[in-house]
Formats: sequence, C-alpha cells, structure tokens
Amino acid sequence: MRSFEVPGGRWPARAAVAVALGVAALVGVPYVWKMLPTFALRTPVVEPTEARPRAGGRKATGGLRVSSTPAGARVLVDGKARGVTPLTLDDLRPGSHEVALEGDGGTIHRSVTVAANETAVVEESIFSGWLAVYAPFEVVIAEGGRTLRPDERNQIMLPPGIHALRLVNKALAYEKVSNVEIKPGETTNLQVTPEPSTLTVTASEAADVWLDGARVGETPLNAVPVPLGSHELVVKRSAGGERRFSVTIGVNPFTLNVEFH
Repeated sequence: MRSFEVPGGRWPARAAVAVALGVAALVGVPYVWKMLPTFALRTPVVEPTEARPRAGGRKATGGLRVSSTPAGARVLVDGKARGVTPLTLDDLRPGSHEVALEGDGGTIHRSVTVAANETAVVEESIFSGWLAVYAPFEVVIAEGGRTLRPDERNQIMLPPGIHALRLVNKALAYEKVSNVEIKPGETTNLQVTPEPSTLTVTASEAADVWLDGARVGETPLNAVPVPLGSHELVVKRSAGGERRFSVTIGVNPFTLNVEFH
C-alpha cells in the first residue's frame, strides 16, 4: 500500500496542469488553423525592382564632328566657343543644339540634333552667295547703314549667313526689314510684295473712275485697294468730258478731288 501513495499530495496538482494543457490544445489549435489564411494574406509581398543607375553616375552623351571649307572656322555650340574646324566633340547632351561657324567669308548657323552614343556631322563651305531682289518699284537695299548695290546681273554678292536687309522707297514712304539667309555659292531670291494702299476719288459731278485702263467704279469712290507705285488715273464725266492724272500712290491713303468746269 505504501508504494501507491503520492508523496506530499503532488498528484492532484500535476493532473490539473495536464488537464489545462489539454483544454488549451483543443481550443487553440482550431483557432490557429483558422487564422493561418489571414496571416498568409497579410504577409507583405516584395516585388522585384529594376536596377537603377547609381547616383552620381555619368549621363549618356553624344558627339559632333564639324568641318568647313576653308578650314579654321570658329565653332560655337549653343553660343559657347568650342574651337576651330576641323573639330570633334564628344560631350554634348542628347537633343537639339545651335551650331555657328564663323569664318572670314561669313557666318553659317545650323540646328543639329545629337543622339546619345552617336556622332552628328556638320560639313559647310564658307564662301559668298548672291541675292536677287524683285520688287514692283525701285528700292534702296541697305544693311547696317551700308547701301548694297546690285551688279550688272541685278544681283548682290553677300557672305553666307542671315542678313537683316532694309528696303526703302522714300517717294512711296515704303520701308521694310527682311531677314534673308544667304547660302554659299547659291542665289537667294527675295520677292517684295507690299500691302496695297487705298484710293478715294470725289468729283463735282457724277463720273466714272478708270485706273491704268480699267474701270474701278464711280464717284464718290471710297478707299479702293490700289498697288503702291505710279498710276494713270482718268475721271470721265457722265455728261461728257474727262480729266487725266498721273499719280503716285504710296503707303499712305491717296485722295483726289476733281472739279469739272
């Protein structure tokens, strides 16, 4: 009988602990099993990212090779001097750049597109070209305060590049500035097409108005468009008789009053 005794009453305490653990297992295991999907959904997903260039890494650049005839022209890229032709650059950012070649024969401007890891090429000849001006009346051509005179072919030799030409006819009060690009060895045509002026004619009697042989209306004639220049004007009275005039119509509106006696 002594071998079955539980010393100090420890058996009841141990039994209670075992029972509690069993109950916890029975209740906890299903709960944990139920919550596993939720934990799985809440687990953060780390997506792979593309490799990025390191901070401070060198950006891709493009190149530019410039040559000219004759050689030795000064090269400016985006307004900054970079050397003389022949010249090769390899440090330009990709995109559009303004290139100027300045030589003794003139200045040439070009827009160049540079691509990364590629070399753009500019080849230019820097020598004179010609300008031919066509106008419905005589004009004086000047640049920078200097009058330009045409040769026997009615052409003006100019250095290559862009020229701001002032065209003037004082008698007509006409003045205009035209920007013209002269290309080496080529003839550039400049067509002068001024806006028309207006003609107004009144008369002491009813009359028809003829301009350069064409009838343009009857009096009173109000603000009829007329090209700038010299014209023959005839005013014919309905009762018979006419008056003839040689008129110069300029930029300012022209008005004529005719009296029949």
